[in-house]
Amino acid sequence: MPEIIALDIETTGLDSQNDSIIEIGAVKFNENRVIAEFSKLINPRKPINSFITNLTGISNSMVMNAPFIADVLPEIQDFVGDSIILGQNIDFDLSFFKKFGAFRENLTIDTYELASVLMPSASRYNLGSLSLQLNVVLTNAHRALDDAKATMQVYQQLIKKIEELPIDLVAEILRLSKGLNWQGELPFRWSLKALGARGIQPKRILDENEELFFNLEKAPRSKGLQPNPHFETLDC
Repeated sequence: MPEIIALDIETTGLDSQNDSIIEIGAVKFNENRVIAEFSKLINPRKPINSFITNLTGISNSMVMNAPFIADVLPEIQDFVGDSIILGQNIDFDLSFFKKFGAFRENLTIDTYELASVLMPSASRYNLGSLSLQLNVVLTNAHRALDDAKATMQVYQQLIKKIEELPIDLVAEILRLSKGLNWQGELPFRWSLKALGARGIQPKRILDENEELFFNLEKAPRSKGLQPNPHFETLDC
C-alpha cells in the first residue's frame, strides 16, 4: 500500500477565497506505521475572531510571529509530494491550498465519504462522532495535527471494515461508484487487488484498460410451472 498523508487545517472561516489558514497538521503513514509528522501555525494576516479562538484554542498572539502561508507552502508541498492525501471532508482543506496552485493533481481519500458507505447507520459523520463510534481517541479537537492523527486512525478502522466485506460486495461498490468521482474508491480497489493476489476473485471481467466491469450474463430463464401429463384424479 502506498504512503498516505493525513492532512488537516484550521482556518479563520469557511470561505477558502476570503479566509486564511491558521494551522496545518499532517501525518505521513503507511498502513499502521507513522513515518513523519508536520505541524505549523500560520500568520493569517488578519485577526482571528473569538469564535475561532474558542473553537481551536488558537489566538492572535499565538500566530503573531508565525510564518505566512507563502513561506510554509514549499515545506508542506515537499512533505506531501505526490502522495495520496487523506482527510475528513478533504475538499474543504484542499480548497485553501488549490487557490495557490498546490495539490491539484494529488489523489485523495475522504473518510467522510468512506464512512457514509461503510457505516450507513451512523448517527453523524463528523470527525468527533466517527472517532467515538470507532473507538479512536481524539485529543485537542480542532487542532490540526491532532485532527490529522485522528483522521488517520479513523481511516485505519474503516479499512478493517472493508476487509470484512465479501469480495463480491467490494467489487459491486466499485462498479456502482464508476464515474462518480467518489473519494472512497482507492481503498476498495486496494482491497480487491489484495484479495486477487490471494487467488480470491469476484464474478467479474476486466476490460483492456483494467477497469472493473461485471459479467452480467443472465441466469437461465425458468420454464415456470408446467402441467403434469401424468395426473391422477382425486377421490370424491
